[in-house]
Amino acid sequence: MPVRLLTIFSFFVFAASGLFGQSAGSVRLVSTRDKVDVLPGQIVNLAFFAENKTNTIQNLDAGMNAPSGWRLISPAKSFSLQSGERKFLIFSVQIPSVNPVGKFKVELSVNQVENGDVLDLVPVVVTVGEVEKIEMHLVESPQHIKAGEEFRSEFLLQNLGNTGKKVFIETRNCSVEGQAEIEIAPGQSIRFFATHPSSDAITETVKNYYTVRALVSGKVTESIFSSYTTFPVKEGKKDLYLRFPVEFGATYLASNQRGSYEHAYQFELSGSGSLDEKGKHRMEFLARGPNNTNLSFLGLYDQYFVSYANDNLELFAGEKSFSFTPLTESSRFGLGAESKVKFNNGLNFGFLYVKPRFYQEIDNEMAAFAGVEFNKKNNVGFYLVSKQLAASPEMTQLASLNSQFQPFSRTSVELEFSRGRFGETWDNAMRANLSSQFSVFNLAGNYYYTGKNYPGYYSNSTFYSGNFSVNLTPKLSLGIYAKEDFINAQLDTFFVTAPYSRSFQYMANYNLASRAYLKLYWRQYERKDRLALDKFHYKTNSINAQVIHRFNRLEYNILGEYGETTNFMLESGQNQQTMYRGSVNLAYRFNSKHAVRVFGSWSNVNRFISGDQQNFMAGMAVVSQLAKNLRANFHIQNAYNIEDYYRNRNLMQLNVDFTPVPRHKISLRSFYTLFRQETENPELTFSLNYAYKFGIPLKKIVDAGDLKGYVTRANHEPAEGIVVSFFNKTAITGKNGEFSFKAVPTGTHILYIDRSGLAIDEIPEIADQLSVEILEDETTELNFRIAKGARLRGSFEVQESALAILQKGEVKVQNIIVELKNEQEQFRITSEANGKFSFPLVRPGEWTFRVYTNSLPEGYELENPVVRINLEPGQDKHLELDLKPRKRNIIFKSDNKVLQPLKQLNNQPESRAAQQMEIEKESESHSDTFYSVQVGAFGSKKSNDATYFQEAPYDFEVQIGTLYKYFIGRFPKLGEAEKEKQKLEKIYKNAFVVKFENGRLAQ
Repeated sequence: MPVRLLTIFSFFVFAASGLFGQSAGSVRLVSTRDKVDVLPGQIVNLAFFAENKTNTIQNLDAGMNAPSGWRLISPAKSFSLQSGERKFLIFSVQIPSVNPVGKFKVELSVNQVENGDVLDLVPVVVTVGEVEKIEMHLVESPQHIKAGEEFRSEFLLQNLGNTGKKVFIETRNCSVEGQAEIEIAPGQSIRFFATHPSSDAITETVKNYYTVRALVSGKVTESIFSSYTTFPVKEGKKDLYLRFPVEFGATYLASNQRGSYEHAYQFELSGSGSLDEKGKHRMEFLARGPNNTNLSFLGLYDQYFVSYANDNLELFAGEKSFSFTPLTESSRFGLGAESKVKFNNGLNFGFLYVKPRFYQEIDNEMAAFAGVEFNKKNNVGFYLVSKQLAASPEMTQLASLNSQFQPFSRTSVELEFSRGRFGETWDNAMRANLSSQFSVFNLAGNYYYTGKNYPGYYSNSTFYSGNFSVNLTPKLSLGIYAKEDFINAQLDTFFVTAPYSRSFQYMANYNLASRAYLKLYWRQYERKDRLALDKFHYKTNSINAQVIHRFNRLEYNILGEYGETTNFMLESGQNQQTMYRGSVNLAYRFNSKHAVRVFGSWSNVNRFISGDQQNFMAGMAVVSQLAKNLRANFHIQNAYNIEDYYRNRNLMQLNVDFTPVPRHKISLRSFYTLFRQETENPELTFSLNYAYKFGIPLKKIVDAGDLKGYVTRANHEPAEGIVVSFFNKTAITGKNGEFSFKAVPTGTHILYIDRSGLAIDEIPEIADQLSVEILEDETTELNFRIAKGARLRGSFEVQESALAILQKGEVKVQNIIVELKNEQEQFRITSEANGKFSFPLVRPGEWTFRVYTNSLPEGYELENPVVRINLEPGQDKHLELDLKPRKRNIIFKSDNKVLQPLKQLNNQPESRAAQQMEIEKESESHSDTFYSVQVGAFGSKKSNDATYFQEAPYDFEVQIGTLYKYFIGRFPKLGEAEKEKQKLEKIYKNAFVVKFENGRLAQ
């Protein structure tokens, strides 16, 4: 018995196994793709093949399993497969727009309809790529604020991509409230605020502009530029006089030179400005003394000069750096005089004389010149120069032809040719300068050649500089640069010259990313000391790499150099050495008020006669706006390159500027300085300066008075925040409702009231544009209230008559002209197609309502076309106007007899003449002839919202050919139209009267 049961059990187990195996392999699914790459928001189509591997018909259900949130576009499919049949299936699924980046599995399965068994299942890997989309919107921003208030603007930052981002908010002229770096998840929206304080000391209306940018990984993704207006709460007194601006300064100088304390005072009076209202006559002067150049860096040489200029004359007398031409005399400081006369046709001539102060080899020099200026970029000039040398009685003579022209829009050229003589020896010089941009090429350079015996500013020299570059792509550019300095020049001894240098380099610039640049270049350069100490003379060949990147608030500059240097100060065979140099410059801006910069470099050079060629240099600088009237900056570093010893070098510098009140400024300057031609023993110097700006009154230019007033609401409470404009100035009412305009020129001006600060149903009780007369030295007072406005609406209703059935078509009640006016204002509109009309919000009070009867439908009349209406504050009044058929007297004529209506027969008889007059009168009253004023004609259709019709909207439009013509008024008589034209000529200068007959333009 047990053996029998075991045999039966084994049979059923193997039978079930055979059935399962048959089911599992009966249908096979194959995907056309195992992997799919998509982006969020896209629809992906997945294709499959289903094949029946059995000998029987298979009834199947196919369905897809997708991650949560994915939308299946294709529903489950039911189908049958014959034995050996293969079927093509497509399923579509949409990826959510904020689906995160990653790999996701989608599965297609087929089930047997009879028992729901899964016959096959195929997975497909869907890789969702990254989408970066950051948007920023300005949600709310005040159009204006009052002085002393904080400007506050609201922004909405949205991440419409599918990865979380860190967004840096960069601002100009405002600051982010809270953290400037915002971390935002996919699909998230975050609000933030930009703020900016304002000073309550503002006395003039100021237009403020600000920018807010959203940066992701240093790249600007969104940028919003906007503005707002700051209105003063107190108005400064306007100056009625034309004043010449002058500044007075007094400086205390102190220095610890060579172990001894020295101090001195220096005073300065300077001025620069116009002598007349139109700015045609200009003057400038400077008086500074005594001379304190012995106090080195802080001390200035004494200087005195005065100059005058207008459009046709320039005069100068005193001390400055005079310049003739770059070849003859490029720059010469001294005491002299200069004059230039300019004619309106471009011709000019002049004279110049100078006695050099810091170049003792020249006793004096003078020049006469003439030229012609075709325009600002095309001119030619001729100079004759004479120099008297201190060591020779003979004069040096120079002549120069100098020109500048622009042959193409982006190309400019300068040329100069000069010839000079000293004694019996003549020699020449020439100069050329070119700057050109064409296509992807940029070319710039200058070249100087001066002969061996040329007696000008340069002599026996050939020097040049040039740069050529090509922009191969928007990111990549290549270039070549070459330069050689002058050798012989008659420089002022006070201005110590820089070292001689000659360089040549190839360079490649590549834009790595937004605000990130890579510069690679090979260069060869030579530098030689021109001073008597002769500290260096070397030549270097090196390769260089430089990276400049600005990332959010951080900006860095990294430079590396490697090459070989030949030191000509050492003996041959011992003067070549490998050199390297690296430098880093980091700058960080905390906000618009505070910033810091640190820098450093390490180098191994072979340039100087020194046992230690290695050099480490580091330093930092801080700039800070400590208060609205206090600013400071500090700089410190441990050393300088020895090549810079020709100039003053500050190892420490502190500057503090304090403005206690307007026009007064106190400045502190302190330096720890290595002075020119010094390589050690720095000195501490400081100065304290006081400056005062004022104006010298020249003449009274304005006869003026003041305007002030109060604005209240209907409940007599002050109306705060109402914007009022008067004579190109704008004010905003304060907490007590007061506004004022000071020093307004006398005469009648228009006062404008801005309704943007009012509620939707509020309106001033005076006109939005009100004429106000200002009297000299008097204060005009204007008070008004803000009240609830009133509205007038209405509709035209047509009353049918017993003869209405005889009329052709529907009575048109569109374009009926209605008018609402009082003593100050007038509104004129037309009815809509349904006969309804609505006037804008108007002021409460007495108004006259009028219907232009000549615009009524033909055959209809209005019983009372003119009505006086009293509108109450807040009232919304509606008028129902009934159009009644016009009564007509029908007169029958038979031969010579006139048959009169029964009503007339009951009255006294009339003569034939009277009857004829009645006929003519009736005919005239029903004539379709009227006059109108044409105010414009255009090739395109215009609406009453157009700027052209702002002051006086048109009443109707007529298209004639390709022109749209616009008209105001419908007048039965020519005289009435002429009167209207005279009024409109103040607005439309070319208005004229036309005549309409039977709906057509007659003339």
